[in-house]
Amino acid sequence: MTDSQEKTNQAERLHKYSPLFILIHVVLKSIIPLAFGLYQADRWDFGVYIFGGIGVFMLTIAILQYWFYHYWLSDEKIEIKEGILFKKNRKIPYTRIQNVNVSQNPLERIFNVATLQLESASGGKPEAIMRVVGLDVIEQIKSLVKKASANHTNVQSDPVIDNNNENSEHTTQLLELSTKDVIKYGIISQKGLFIGAILFSFMSQNQALVAWIFKYLNAIYQVPDFTKITLSQSLIYVAVIGSIIFIVLQLLSIVWALLKFYQFEIHKNEDRLQATMGLLSKVSATIPLKKIQLYRISENPIHKYFKARTITIETAGGVNTDKAGIVMRWLAPYINTTKVKDFVQAIEPKIKLGDVDWQLIPQRAWKRVIKKSLISVALFTLLGYTITSLPYFELKKYTWILPILLLPITFLYAKNYVKKTAFYINNDIICFKSGVWFSKQSFVKISKIQTIEIQQTYFDRRNKMATLEIDTAGSNPLLHHVKIPYLEVADAYKIRQFIQDKIKTTQFNW
Repeated sequence: MTDSQEKTNQAERLHKYSPLFILIHVVLKSIIPLAFGLYQADRWDFGVYIFGGIGVFMLTIAILQYWFYHYWLSDEKIEIKEGILFKKNRKIPYTRIQNVNVSQNPLERIFNVATLQLESASGGKPEAIMRVVGLDVIEQIKSLVKKASANHTNVQSDPVIDNNNENSEHTTQLLELSTKDVIKYGIISQKGLFIGAILFSFMSQNQALVAWIFKYLNAIYQVPDFTKITLSQSLIYVAVIGSIIFIVLQLLSIVWALLKFYQFEIHKNEDRLQATMGLLSKVSATIPLKKIQLYRISENPIHKYFKARTITIETAGGVNTDKAGIVMRWLAPYINTTKVKDFVQAIEPKIKLGDVDWQLIPQRAWKRVIKKSLISVALFTLLGYTITSLPYFELKKYTWILPILLLPITFLYAKNYVKKTAFYINNDIICFKSGVWFSKQSFVKISKIQTIEIQQTYFDRRNKMATLEIDTAGSNPLLHHVKIPYLEVADAYKIRQFIQDKIKTTQFNW
Protein backbone atom coordinates (compact mmCIF):
# COMPACT_ATOMS: atom_id res chain seq x y z
CA MET A 1 0.00 0.00 0.00
CA THR A 2 1.37 3.42 -0.94
CA ASP A 3 1.63 6.41 1.39
CA SER A 4 -1.23 8.16 -0.40
CA GLN A 5 -3.51 5.13 -0.05
CA GLU A 6 -2.50 4.73 3.58
CA LYS A 7 -3.34 8.40 4.25
CA THR A 8 -6.70 8.13 2.52
CA ASN A 9 -7.70 5.13 4.61
CA GLN A 10 -6.21 6.04 7.99
CA ALA A 11 -6.32 9.82 8.33
CA GLU A 12 -7.37 10.84 11.85
CA ARG A 13 -8.25 14.12 13.49
CA LEU A 14 -7.72 15.24 17.04
CA HIS A 15 -10.52 14.65 19.53
CA LYS A 16 -13.80 16.41 18.72
CA TYR A 17 -13.39 18.58 21.81
CA SER A 18 -9.93 19.68 20.70
CA PRO A 19 -11.09 23.15 19.45
CA LEU A 20 -12.40 23.87 22.94
CA PHE A 21 -9.06 23.07 24.56
CA ILE A 22 -7.07 24.91 21.89
CA LEU A 23 -9.27 27.95 22.54
CA ILE A 24 -8.74 27.66 26.31
CA HIS A 25 -4.98 27.33 25.79
CA VAL A 26 -4.89 30.52 23.69
CA VAL A 27 -7.20 32.45 26.03
CA LEU A 28 -5.16 31.55 29.12
CA LYS A 29 -2.10 33.08 27.49
CA SER A 30 -4.03 36.22 26.55
CA ILE A 31 -6.59 36.62 29.32
CA ILE A 32 -4.65 39.22 31.35
CA PRO A 33 -4.01 41.71 28.49
CA LEU A 34 -7.55 41.14 27.21
CA ALA A 35 -9.09 41.80 30.63
CA PHE A 36 -6.83 44.80 31.12
CA GLY A 37 -7.81 46.21 27.72
CA LEU A 38 -11.49 45.75 28.52
CA TYR A 39 -11.11 47.42 31.90
CA GLN A 40 -9.13 50.33 30.48
CA ALA A 41 -11.62 51.01 27.72
CA ASP A 42 -13.17 54.48 27.98
CA ARG A 43 -16.50 53.14 26.80
CA TRP A 44 -17.63 49.88 28.38
CA ASP A 45 -19.82 48.89 25.43
CA PHE A 46 -16.95 49.51 23.01
CA GLY A 47 -14.66 47.37 25.18
CA VAL A 48 -17.21 44.55 25.12
CA TYR A 49 -17.30 44.66 21.31
CA ILE A 50 -13.49 44.52 21.15
CA PHE A 51 -13.36 41.68 23.65
CA GLY A 52 -16.09 39.79 21.81
CA GLY A 53 -14.42 40.32 18.45
CA ILE A 54 -11.11 38.96 19.71
CA GLY A 55 -12.94 36.02 21.25
CA VAL A 56 -14.61 35.16 17.94
CA PHE A 57 -11.24 35.45 16.16
CA MET A 58 -9.61 33.08 18.67
CA LEU A 59 -12.46 30.59 18.32
CA THR A 60 -12.10 30.68 14.53
CA ILE A 61 -8.37 30.03 14.77
CA ALA A 62 -8.98 27.13 17.18
CA ILE A 63 -11.49 25.52 14.79
CA LEU A 64 -9.17 26.00 11.81
CA GLN A 65 -6.24 24.48 13.71
CA TYR A 66 -8.38 21.46 14.50
CA TRP A 67 -9.67 21.22 10.92
CA PHE A 68 -6.22 21.31 9.31
CA TYR A 69 -4.55 18.95 11.81
CA HIS A 70 -4.37 15.33 10.61
CA TYR A 71 -2.33 12.37 11.70
CA TRP A 72 -1.83 8.86 10.36
CA LEU A 73 -0.81 5.79 12.35
CA SER A 74 0.94 2.99 10.50
CA ASP A 75 2.93 0.04 11.81
CA GLU A 76 6.26 1.89 11.43
CA LYS A 77 5.58 5.58 11.95
CA ILE A 78 3.23 8.38 12.87
CA GLU A 79 2.75 11.11 10.29
CA ILE A 80 1.42 14.55 11.24
CA LYS A 81 0.20 17.30 8.95
CA GLU A 82 -0.78 20.69 10.37
CA GLY A 83 -0.84 24.42 9.61
CA ILE A 84 -3.37 26.88 8.25
CA LEU A 85 -1.27 29.09 5.98
CA PHE A 86 2.12 27.45 6.47
CA LYS A 87 1.84 23.68 6.19
CA LYS A 88 4.03 21.26 8.13
CA ASN A 89 4.33 17.57 7.42
CA ARG A 90 6.37 15.32 9.72
CA LYS A 91 6.97 11.58 9.59
CA ILE A 92 8.23 10.20 12.91
CA PRO A 93 9.34 6.55 13.04
CA TYR A 94 8.29 4.94 16.31
CA THR A 95 11.87 3.80 16.88
CA ARG A 96 12.91 7.48 17.12
CA ILE A 97 10.34 8.29 19.80
CA GLN A 98 12.08 8.35 23.12
CA ASN A 99 9.41 9.62 25.49
CA VAL A 100 5.63 9.61 25.45
CA ASN A 101 4.69 12.34 27.91
CA VAL A 102 1.14 13.01 29.02
CA SER A 103 -0.48 16.03 30.68
CA GLN A 104 -4.06 16.03 31.93
CA ASN A 105 -5.82 18.97 33.59
CA PRO A 106 -9.13 18.69 35.50
CA LEU A 107 -11.26 19.59 32.46
CA GLU A 108 -9.41 17.04 30.33
CA ARG A 109 -10.10 14.39 32.97
CA ILE A 110 -13.83 15.16 32.76
CA PHE A 111 -13.82 14.57 28.99
CA ASN A 112 -11.41 11.57 29.21
CA VAL A 113 -8.82 13.27 27.01
CA ALA A 114 -5.23 14.43 27.49
CA THR A 115 -2.41 16.39 25.85
CA LEU A 116 0.20 14.10 24.33
CA GLN A 117 3.83 15.02 23.70
CA LEU A 118 6.14 12.86 21.59
CA GLU A 119 9.84 13.45 22.10
CA SER A 120 12.81 12.03 20.22
CA ALA A 121 16.47 11.76 21.16
CA SER A 122 17.36 14.89 19.18
CA GLY A 123 16.48 17.26 22.02
CA GLY A 124 15.07 20.73 21.62
CA LYS A 125 11.39 20.99 20.76
CA PRO A 126 9.20 17.89 20.95
CA GLU A 127 8.50 16.08 17.70
CA ALA A 128 4.80 16.65 18.24
CA ILE A 129 2.34 18.07 20.77
CA MET A 130 -1.17 16.72 20.19
CA ARG A 131 -3.77 18.88 21.98
CA VAL A 132 -5.99 16.96 22.65
CA VAL A 133 -6.58 13.26 21.95
CA GLY A 134 -8.62 10.49 23.54
CA LEU A 135 -7.06 8.19 26.11
CA ASP A 136 -7.60 5.26 23.75
CA VAL A 137 -5.45 6.98 21.11
CA ILE A 138 -2.69 7.56 23.68
CA GLU A 139 -2.71 3.88 24.61
CA GLN A 140 -2.64 2.92 20.94
CA ILE A 141 0.40 5.13 20.24
CA LYS A 142 2.17 3.80 23.34
CA SER A 143 1.53 0.26 22.20
CA LEU A 144 2.86 0.94 18.69
CA VAL A 145 5.99 2.62 20.07
CA LYS A 146 6.68 -0.25 22.46
CA LYS A 147 6.14 -2.82 19.77
CA ALA A 148 8.46 -1.04 17.34
CA SER A 149 11.12 -0.63 20.02
CA ALA A 150 10.93 -4.30 20.99
CA ASN A 151 11.10 -5.54 17.39
CA HIS A 152 13.92 -3.22 16.37
CA THR A 153 16.92 -5.05 17.77
CA ASN A 154 19.47 -2.55 16.46
CA VAL A 155 17.72 0.61 17.62
CA GLN A 156 20.07 3.57 17.65
CA SER A 157 17.85 5.77 19.78
CA ASP A 158 17.05 5.03 23.41
CA PRO A 159 14.13 2.73 24.24
CA VAL A 160 10.90 4.42 25.12
CA ILE A 161 9.90 4.79 28.73
CA ASP A 162 6.26 4.63 29.77
CA ASN A 163 5.81 7.35 32.36
CA ASN A 164 3.01 5.45 34.03
CA ASN A 165 5.11 2.35 34.58
CA GLU A 166 6.84 3.43 37.79
CA ASN A 167 7.08 -0.09 39.19
CA SER A 168 9.48 -1.37 36.56
CA GLU A 169 12.21 -3.56 38.00
CA HIS A 170 14.79 -1.07 36.70
CA THR A 171 13.08 1.96 38.26
CA THR A 172 14.36 3.47 41.52
CA GLN A 173 12.52 6.15 43.41
CA LEU A 174 14.92 8.98 44.26
CA LEU A 175 12.62 11.50 45.91
CA GLU A 176 9.01 11.91 47.00
CA LEU A 177 7.76 15.19 48.44
CA SER A 178 5.09 15.25 51.12
CA THR A 179 2.48 18.01 51.19
CA LYS A 180 4.39 19.53 54.11
CA ASP A 181 7.58 19.63 52.02
CA VAL A 182 5.76 21.32 49.14
CA ILE A 183 4.35 23.95 51.51
CA LYS A 184 7.86 24.61 52.83
CA TYR A 185 9.14 25.03 49.27
CA GLY A 186 6.35 27.51 48.59
CA ILE A 187 7.60 29.62 51.50
CA ILE A 188 11.20 29.25 50.29
CA SER A 189 10.36 30.25 46.71
CA GLN A 190 8.52 33.46 47.71
CA LYS A 191 6.66 33.39 44.39
CA GLY A 192 3.94 35.37 46.14
CA LEU A 193 6.18 38.44 45.96
CA PHE A 194 6.21 38.18 42.17
CA ILE A 195 2.43 37.71 42.00
CA GLY A 196 1.93 40.54 44.50
CA ALA A 197 4.17 42.85 42.47
CA ILE A 198 2.04 42.23 39.38
CA LEU A 199 -1.17 42.93 41.31
CA PHE A 200 0.32 46.07 42.89
CA SER A 201 1.48 47.38 39.50
CA PHE A 202 -1.97 46.75 38.04
CA MET A 203 -3.75 48.46 40.94
CA SER A 204 -1.37 51.43 40.98
CA GLN A 205 -2.44 52.21 37.41
CA ASN A 206 -6.15 51.83 38.16
CA GLN A 207 -7.31 54.38 40.71
CA ALA A 208 -10.96 53.54 40.00
CA LEU A 209 -10.34 49.94 41.00
CA VAL A 210 -8.57 51.02 44.22
CA ALA A 211 -11.48 53.35 45.09
CA TRP A 212 -13.93 50.50 44.48
CA ILE A 213 -11.94 48.18 46.79
CA PHE A 214 -11.80 50.79 49.56
CA LYS A 215 -15.52 51.47 49.18
CA TYR A 216 -16.43 47.87 49.94
CA LEU A 217 -13.62 47.54 52.49
CA ASN A 218 -15.04 50.48 54.42
CA ALA A 219 -18.34 48.65 54.59
CA ILE A 220 -16.60 45.94 56.65
CA TYR A 221 -14.01 48.00 58.49
CA GLN A 222 -13.52 51.73 58.51
CA VAL A 223 -10.06 52.54 57.15
CA PRO A 224 -8.63 55.47 59.15
CA ASP A 225 -7.43 58.76 57.73
CA PHE A 226 -3.71 58.63 58.46
CA THR A 227 -3.52 62.44 58.45
CA LYS A 228 -5.85 62.63 61.46
CA ILE A 229 -4.39 59.99 63.81
CA THR A 230 -1.31 59.97 66.02
CA LEU A 231 2.09 58.59 65.02
CA SER A 232 1.77 55.61 67.37
CA GLN A 233 -1.64 54.75 65.92
CA SER A 234 -0.22 55.04 62.38
CA LEU A 235 2.60 52.66 63.27
CA ILE A 236 0.14 50.12 64.67
CA TYR A 237 -2.03 50.28 61.56
CA VAL A 238 1.03 49.97 59.29
CA ALA A 239 2.23 46.95 61.28
CA VAL A 240 -1.18 45.26 61.07
CA ILE A 241 -1.61 45.98 57.35
CA GLY A 242 1.97 44.88 56.68
CA SER A 243 1.38 41.62 58.56
CA ILE A 244 -1.78 40.92 56.56
CA ILE A 245 0.02 41.59 53.26
CA PHE A 246 2.91 39.34 54.37
CA ILE A 247 0.52 36.49 55.23
CA VAL A 248 -1.32 36.88 51.91
CA LEU A 249 1.96 36.76 49.95
CA GLN A 250 3.01 33.60 51.80
CA LEU A 251 -0.33 31.99 51.03
CA LEU A 252 0.06 32.88 47.34
CA SER A 253 3.53 31.27 47.37
CA ILE A 254 2.14 28.12 48.98
CA VAL A 255 -0.76 27.89 46.53
CA TRP A 256 1.66 28.23 43.59
CA ALA A 257 3.86 25.45 44.99
CA LEU A 258 0.91 23.12 45.62
CA LEU A 259 -0.46 23.65 42.12
CA LYS A 260 2.90 22.84 40.54
CA PHE A 261 4.60 20.31 42.85
CA TYR A 262 1.84 18.48 44.71
CA GLN A 263 2.75 14.76 44.96
CA PHE A 264 6.11 15.41 43.30
CA GLU A 265 8.02 12.21 42.64
CA ILE A 266 11.20 11.56 40.70
CA HIS A 267 12.46 8.16 39.62
CA LYS A 268 15.57 6.91 37.86
CA ASN A 269 14.92 4.32 35.18
CA GLU A 270 18.26 3.07 33.89
CA ASP A 271 19.68 6.00 31.88
CA ARG A 272 16.87 8.54 32.39
CA LEU A 273 14.85 10.36 34.99
CA GLN A 274 11.10 10.72 35.11
CA ALA A 275 9.03 13.03 37.27
CA THR A 276 5.35 13.37 38.07
CA MET A 277 3.81 16.40 39.73
CA GLY A 278 0.80 18.69 39.88
CA LEU A 279 -2.41 19.28 41.83
CA LEU A 280 -5.02 20.35 39.29
CA SER A 281 -3.00 19.51 36.18
CA LYS A 282 -1.09 16.26 36.47
CA VAL A 283 2.16 16.26 34.50
CA SER A 284 4.46 13.36 33.74
CA ALA A 285 7.81 14.15 32.09
CA THR A 286 10.98 12.23 31.26
CA ILE A 287 14.51 13.26 30.36
CA PRO A 288 17.61 11.16 29.55
CA LEU A 289 20.62 11.69 31.77
CA LYS A 290 22.80 12.33 28.74
CA LYS A 291 20.81 15.50 27.98
CA ILE A 292 21.63 17.08 31.33
CA GLN A 293 24.32 19.72 30.87
CA LEU A 294 24.47 21.34 34.30
CA TYR A 295 23.38 20.60 37.87
CA ARG A 296 22.64 23.55 40.18
CA ILE A 297 22.19 23.49 43.97
CA SER A 298 20.56 26.61 45.45
CA GLU A 299 20.38 27.85 49.02
CA ASN A 300 18.92 31.06 50.46
CA PRO A 301 18.39 32.14 54.10
CA ILE A 302 14.97 30.42 54.19
CA HIS A 303 16.58 27.22 52.88
CA LYS A 304 18.99 27.40 55.80
CA TYR A 305 16.12 27.82 58.26
CA PHE A 306 14.43 24.66 56.95
CA LYS A 307 17.81 22.88 56.52
CA ALA A 308 17.02 22.18 52.89
CA ARG A 309 18.24 22.81 49.33
CA THR A 310 16.76 23.09 45.82
CA ILE A 311 18.36 21.19 42.93
CA THR A 312 17.68 22.14 39.31
CA ILE A 313 19.19 21.25 35.94
CA GLU A 314 19.85 22.69 32.50
CA THR A 315 19.48 20.46 29.48
CA ALA A 316 20.69 20.37 25.89
CA GLY A 317 18.48 21.75 23.16
CA GLY A 318 16.34 23.91 25.41
CA VAL A 319 14.28 21.00 26.75
CA ASN A 320 13.72 22.92 30.00
CA THR A 321 12.06 25.90 28.35
CA ASP A 322 8.34 26.52 28.13
CA LYS A 323 8.51 26.24 24.33
CA ALA A 324 9.22 22.55 24.74
CA GLY A 325 5.77 21.75 26.11
CA ILE A 326 6.02 19.42 29.11
CA VAL A 327 9.19 20.32 30.97
CA MET A 328 11.37 18.97 33.75
CA ARG A 329 13.76 21.45 35.33
CA TRP A 330 13.49 20.58 39.01
CA LEU A 331 15.28 17.48 40.21
CA ALA A 332 14.45 18.34 43.82
CA PRO A 333 12.42 21.46 44.60
CA TYR A 334 12.89 20.67 48.29
CA ILE A 335 15.37 18.19 49.75
CA ASN A 336 16.87 17.88 53.21
CA THR A 337 20.50 19.01 53.40
CA THR A 338 21.64 15.62 54.73
CA LYS A 339 20.21 13.86 51.66
CA VAL A 340 21.73 16.09 48.97
CA LYS A 341 25.01 14.18 48.67
CA ASP A 342 23.43 10.75 48.19
CA PHE A 343 20.71 12.13 45.90
CA VAL A 344 23.15 13.81 43.51
CA GLN A 345 25.51 10.83 43.51
CA ALA A 346 22.62 8.45 42.70
CA ILE A 347 21.98 10.51 39.56
CA GLU A 348 25.55 11.41 38.64
CA PRO A 349 28.15 9.20 40.41
CA LYS A 350 31.04 11.42 39.24
CA ILE A 351 29.78 14.33 41.34
CA LYS A 352 30.96 13.46 44.85
CA LEU A 353 30.03 16.43 47.00
CA GLY A 354 31.67 15.12 50.14
CA ASP A 355 35.05 14.78 48.40
CA VAL A 356 35.11 18.20 46.75
CA ASP A 357 38.25 20.15 47.68
CA TRP A 358 37.17 23.72 46.91
CA GLN A 359 39.83 26.18 45.77
CA LEU A 360 39.16 29.75 46.83
CA ILE A 361 39.71 32.67 44.48
CA PRO A 362 42.75 34.84 45.34
CA GLN A 363 42.47 36.57 48.71
CA ARG A 364 43.41 39.92 47.19
CA ALA A 365 40.16 39.86 45.22
CA TRP A 366 38.33 41.30 48.25
CA LYS A 367 39.88 44.70 47.52
CA ARG A 368 38.28 44.76 44.08
CA VAL A 369 34.95 43.61 45.49
CA ILE A 370 34.93 46.33 48.14
CA LYS A 371 35.83 48.99 45.55
CA LYS A 372 32.82 47.98 43.46
CA SER A 373 30.62 48.00 46.56
CA LEU A 374 31.85 51.45 47.62
CA ILE A 375 31.06 52.83 44.18
CA SER A 376 27.54 51.42 44.49
CA VAL A 377 27.16 52.98 47.96
CA ALA A 378 28.36 56.34 46.63
CA LEU A 379 25.87 56.27 43.76
CA PHE A 380 23.08 55.23 46.12
CA THR A 381 23.97 58.05 48.51
CA LEU A 382 24.03 60.58 45.65
CA LEU A 383 20.59 59.38 44.59
CA GLY A 384 19.37 59.80 48.18
CA TYR A 385 20.66 63.37 48.35
CA THR A 386 19.01 64.14 45.01
CA ILE A 387 15.63 62.84 46.17
CA THR A 388 15.74 64.57 49.56
CA SER A 389 16.62 67.88 47.93
CA LEU A 390 13.21 67.90 46.29
CA PRO A 391 10.41 69.95 47.88
CA TYR A 392 8.46 68.48 50.81
CA PHE A 393 11.36 66.23 51.88
CA GLU A 394 12.72 67.02 55.33
CA LEU A 395 15.16 64.14 55.83
CA LYS A 396 18.11 65.71 54.06
CA LYS A 397 20.14 66.30 57.22
CA TYR A 398 19.96 62.59 58.08
CA THR A 399 21.01 61.23 54.68
CA TRP A 400 24.72 61.16 55.58
CA ILE A 401 23.99 58.42 58.14
CA LEU A 402 23.21 55.88 55.40
CA PRO A 403 26.71 55.48 53.90
CA ILE A 404 28.21 55.26 57.39
CA LEU A 405 25.87 52.38 58.22
CA LEU A 406 26.63 50.66 54.91
CA LEU A 407 30.42 50.81 55.22
CA PRO A 408 30.84 47.94 57.72
CA ILE A 409 28.29 45.87 55.77
CA THR A 410 30.28 46.50 52.58
CA PHE A 411 33.49 45.39 54.27
CA LEU A 412 31.91 42.20 55.62
CA TYR A 413 30.37 41.44 52.23
CA ALA A 414 33.73 41.73 50.44
CA LYS A 415 35.47 39.46 52.95
CA ASN A 416 32.68 36.86 52.80
CA TYR A 417 32.54 37.02 49.00
CA VAL A 418 36.13 35.82 48.80
CA LYS A 419 35.50 33.09 51.39
CA LYS A 420 32.42 31.75 49.60
CA THR A 421 33.52 31.99 45.96
CA ALA A 422 35.45 28.89 44.95
CA PHE A 423 35.88 26.25 42.25
CA TYR A 424 36.84 22.62 41.91
CA ILE A 425 38.05 20.64 38.91
CA ASN A 426 39.07 17.04 38.32
CA ASN A 427 39.23 14.69 35.34
CA ASP A 428 35.45 14.53 34.99
CA ILE A 429 33.76 17.69 36.30
CA ILE A 430 34.28 21.37 36.98
CA CYS A 431 32.34 22.98 39.82
CA PHE A 432 31.77 26.59 40.84
CA LYS A 433 30.06 28.09 43.87
CA SER A 434 29.35 31.69 44.87
CA GLY A 435 26.93 33.85 46.80
CA VAL A 436 27.09 35.53 50.20
CA TRP A 437 23.40 35.71 51.08
CA PHE A 438 22.07 33.44 48.31
CA SER A 439 24.45 30.56 47.68
CA LYS A 440 24.56 28.53 44.46
CA GLN A 441 26.74 25.67 43.26
CA SER A 442 26.97 24.66 39.58
CA PHE A 443 28.45 21.36 38.35
CA VAL A 444 29.34 20.66 34.71
CA LYS A 445 30.79 17.47 33.27
CA ILE A 446 33.86 18.17 31.14
CA SER A 447 32.40 15.98 28.39
CA LYS A 448 29.52 18.51 28.08
CA ILE A 449 31.68 21.63 27.68
CA GLN A 450 31.40 23.38 24.32
CA THR A 451 33.46 26.55 24.77
CA ILE A 452 35.89 27.98 27.33
CA GLU A 453 36.33 31.73 27.38
CA ILE A 454 38.83 33.88 29.25
CA GLN A 455 37.55 37.41 29.78
CA GLN A 456 39.55 40.45 30.90
CA THR A 457 38.18 43.91 31.59
CA TYR A 458 40.41 46.97 31.90
CA PHE A 459 40.48 46.49 35.68
CA ASP A 460 41.28 42.78 35.24
CA ARG A 461 44.28 43.59 33.08
CA ARG A 462 45.41 46.25 35.53
CA ASN A 463 45.29 43.73 38.40
CA LYS A 464 46.58 40.81 36.31
CA MET A 465 43.34 38.88 36.79
CA ALA A 466 40.81 37.19 34.52
CA THR A 467 37.37 35.56 34.46
CA LEU A 468 36.97 31.98 33.19
CA GLU A 469 33.54 31.14 31.74
CA ILE A 470 32.33 27.70 30.68
CA ASP A 471 29.56 27.28 28.10
CA THR A 472 27.48 24.16 27.44
CA ALA A 473 24.69 23.38 24.99
CA GLY A 474 22.07 24.27 27.56
CA SER A 475 23.68 27.23 29.34
CA ASN A 476 21.48 30.11 30.39
CA PRO A 477 23.74 33.15 30.90
CA LEU A 478 21.08 34.79 33.07
CA LEU A 479 21.28 31.99 35.65
CA HIS A 480 24.16 30.82 37.82
CA HIS A 481 26.68 28.84 35.79
CA VAL A 482 30.42 28.17 35.80
CA LYS A 483 31.87 31.66 35.56
CA ILE A 484 34.87 32.01 37.86
CA PRO A 485 35.91 35.66 38.50
CA TYR A 486 39.09 37.22 39.87
CA LEU A 487 41.43 34.38 38.89
CA GLU A 488 45.12 35.00 38.53
CA VAL A 489 45.78 35.20 34.77
CA ALA A 490 48.25 32.31 34.85
CA ASP A 491 45.77 30.11 36.75
CA ALA A 492 42.97 30.91 34.29
CA TYR A 493 45.09 29.80 31.32
CA LYS A 494 46.25 26.66 33.16
CA ILE A 495 42.65 25.65 33.87
CA ARG A 496 41.64 26.30 30.27
CA GLN A 497 44.54 24.22 28.95
CA PHE A 498 43.72 21.39 31.37
CA ILE A 499 40.09 21.30 30.21
CA GLN A 500 41.04 21.50 26.53
CA ASP A 501 43.39 18.55 26.93
CA LYS A 502 40.63 16.53 28.57
CA ILE A 503 38.11 17.47 25.88
CA LYS A 504 40.46 16.18 23.15
CA THR A 505 40.33 12.69 24.65
CA THR A 506 36.61 12.80 25.54
CA GLN A 507 33.83 11.32 23.45
CA PHE A 508 30.84 13.64 23.35
CA ASN A 509 27.47 12.07 23.96
CA TRP A 510 24.45 14.32 23.53
